Amino acid sequence: MLNDTTATDFTVFPSYTLKPVPPLLPWLSDFHLSLLLPVAAYWFMSLLFYYIDKKDYFSQYRLHTPEEFKQRNLVTVAEVLRSVLFQQAIQIALGLFLGWALVAGDSYGRDDYDVAVWAGRVRKARSAVPWILSVVGIDATTLGRQLQLHTTSFGNSGSSKVAVSLVESILHPHLSDGLTYGFATWEIWTAKLIYWLLEPAARFGIAIMFSDSWQYFWHRAMHSNKWMYRNMHAHHHKMYIPYAFGAFYNTLTEAFLLDTVGTTLSLMLSGLTIRQTICFSTISVLKGVDDHCGYRLPWDPLQWLGEQDTRFHDVHHQAWGIKSNYSQLYTTFWDHICGTVCDKSEEEIARLYEKGRLMAREKAAVVEKKDE
Repeated sequence: MLNDTTATDFTVFPSYTLKPVPPLLPWLSDFHLSLLLPVAAYWFMSLLFYYIDKKDYFSQYRLHTPEEFKQRNLVTVAEVLRSVLFQQAIQIALGLFLGWALVAGDSYGRDDYDVAVWAGRVRKARSAVPWILSVVGIDATTLGRQLQLHTTSFGNSGSSKVAVSLVESILHPHLSDGLTYGFATWEIWTAKLIYWLLEPAARFGIAIMFSDSWQYFWHRAMHSNKWMYRNMHAHHHKMYIPYAFGAFYNTLTEAFLLDTVGTTLSLMLSGLTIRQTICFSTISVLKGVDDHCGYRLPWDPLQWLGEQDTRFHDVHHQAWGIKSNYSQLYTTFWDHICGTVCDKSEEEIARLYEKGRLMAREKAAVVEKKDE
């Protein structure tokens, strides 16, 4: 019978040959796609909401009236369009430079090797099980033998035998049949679960948390420091009534600091592949546009992700909510931790929104009389 040490000695890590991942589009590299697809998604989403707005669809879900859009914003649509297009051109140019300097293409061919590496880590973690059991006064060897001897006491059903076999294989993997690369079947399946599901999920989680943290603290700093607000962020708050294609209406300094630097660092720290980067960047852009769309749509999946939705961010754009709700994109974690969630009741918020609608209506009436 092999002991654990001998079993470990007989593990074999498969050889591999790395090959470049073929591009998703034969005429465009995945890296260039990661720069262009978020821009395309931005304008697709923006045009979709522009169409909805012009056709006056779903007006019952609008946060603001057309009169508010015309009377309260301090920047024209043409200025916003020029600014966003120029900013995106600069960001693509910076992305090309950073990609040339930092990014290597994705490769494939070592999946089996990486699964075996994770299986080795699982085995090392498994070695802690007997110690954990001993802490509560259970001897792992005795437990394994008792389970083996008393299998019949659990009945003869297949499920009970599988359960006993699983416990035994975890306690003593060298007793298991069906070794792959020297690892038990359960170790390989656990490693595959980690490699194909849990590890990518963790990478996305790291990217989201870092990005949200970066955005929150810089955003809050720009509201706390008068110089930073006046020179870097007040530009964006010329839109009291946000709309979809104004989501990236920022100064170049803010865009570089919050978006370019923040996204680059989050991708580097999380270790996302280029294709995972395409997903993350595109979803982030869609979420940013959706947060500024001005519609609280109950069937919008991007507004199902949590408290951070269109209304949450819209409150921040109002004069009475500008010192709250600093979180952007995915979570409101830091707003809750730091106590900066808008503390007004739902009734008071509804009253303030209605007050804004009435003021815009009255202003529009005054302008109409002057034009007559």
